[in-house]
Amino acid sequence: MTLPSWRALCVTALGLAAGVASAQPTGIRLSGLAFVDYAYIVSDEDPDLEGANSFDYRRLYLTADSDISDDVRVRARLEAQGRATTEAGRPSPFVKDLWIRWQYAESGHRAILGVQPPPLFDFSEDVWGYRSLDRTLIDRSRIRSSRDFGVRLDGPLGMGGDLRYHAMIGNGRGVRPEADGEQGKQVYGQVTYRGGPLRFSLGADYTTEIPNLPDAEPQSGARVSGLVGAVTEQIRVGIEGFYARTEFDTAGLESREGIGVSVFGVVNTSAKMSVIARYDYLDPDVTFGRDEITASDEHYLLGAVAYRPIPDLSIMPNVVATFPDGEVASVLARVTTYVRF
Repeated sequence: MTLPSWRALCVTALGLAAGVASAQPTGIRLSGLAFVDYAYIVSDEDPDLEGANSFDYRRLYLTADSDISDDVRVRARLEAQGRATTEAGRPSPFVKDLWIRWQYAESGHRAILGVQPPPLFDFSEDVWGYRSLDRTLIDRSRIRSSRDFGVRLDGPLGMGGDLRYHAMIGNGRGVRPEADGEQGKQVYGQVTYRGGPLRFSLGADYTTEIPNLPDAEPQSGARVSGLVGAVTEQIRVGIEGFYARTEFDTAGLESREGIGVSVFGVVNTSAKMSVIARYDYLDPDVTFGRDEITASDEHYLLGAVAYRPIPDLSIMPNVVATFPDGEVASVLARVTTYVRF
């Protein structure tokens, strides 16, 4: 009997990991993380959903890392999401990361080939610090994917390595393979600064093809973004913003442009307790990466308390509310558990 695809994928990944581990004297480091929620819908645009509640996991990572030499590192990562399922309704893991990184200069310059994060989210996620509660601004708007298949270069620009460059060229299709006949590519660039408590980034990307937009054939898309923040032992604060523009070939569709802004703050009241708040604004013309094009400004609020009994475990009661055009559309109360293992 043929195994279901997700089981076959897991068996194959474990077999490959075992084979590489036996071949490499440095071995393989296995790790993982999970975001698990109990969620209760306090209010919703659909009154029938109010009062609905459930246990679910939003994310599960299983990661294998190996340093195959002093300068070369390999990563393979599978992700599963509770709501991403097969036709039979079972969870459907997929390859989240699959890359090889070569540090080709002692000064810290490196090249990465494979499925990997583009220079969009990793820096801002590090400043935000609570991906377990929600995505960062650009990721949440879905105007760009958090992964791409391509080649990336990173390295220091100066200031003792605090100032760095990041550049990449990729397919622009996230974790999905490039379709036959596609010729467009996506290019990314970013400069980041991390010195003392100060955090700063400025980035941009450009693509000649944006897949999966509803009822449209995009000609090109561009985005610029920036973040300014500060991180200390007691607080982390930041403001992130972006501007995006898309040109269309489809007759009757004008170019679309809009902005997004996110402001967040975290106060560590003790070694085990933090208070978190965040506000996002999304212009309706930048929500075209979602399943439906909306016509409403979106105001988003998140409030949470994080309790860490041990460093790799957090229990976080939180509330998320969205306000299209200033009116309350939905309020979701959750208890999120984050664990790293």
